[in-house]
Amino acid sequence: MENSLKNIDPKDQLVISYELLQLMEWIVEHESDALKKLIIRALKRGFDDQLKQSQNYKELYSAEDMQNNVIDFLALLEALLIEATNEKEVDSIIQKNLMPAIDHVDTANCDSSTLKSSIAIATSKMHRNSKENVQEIFLKELLKRWKPNKNNSNN
Repeated sequence: MENSLKNIDPKDQLVISYELLQLMEWIVEHESDALKKLIIRALKRGFDDQLKQSQNYKELYSAEDMQNNVIDFLALLEALLIEATNEKEVDSIIQKNLMPAIDHVDTANCDSSTLKSSIAIATSKMHRNSKENVQEIFLKELLKRWKPNKNNSNN
């Protein structure tokens, strides 16, 4: 076996990033149910028919085609991981920029669900138009959703 590894052309080797390997391990350990649901959804949306039609997969596709399919899948997975990581970082920055405005909200007069939904909407609006002031968007959204309690109203 060791001799056969020496004869492998470097261009035929597949290199996977450490982050992608970690993601695949995480999915196996923590998201296998969600992955199963994704597979079930694929079967319901036509993949089952495709499987039945392609029983002779090896005859229809070359080894290179199969390798390219694996590479395309892993490339997509890695691109989605990078995209999601970047979005999470942007959300974190937006949340940090919101903290001064959030600190000024009197939580005795505003419930946490209103606060959370206002933060979520302000964050999503910032993704669409990053030139707006995130604190201003948040405060506008908070005012739209805030339903003052008559018992706590101050004159």
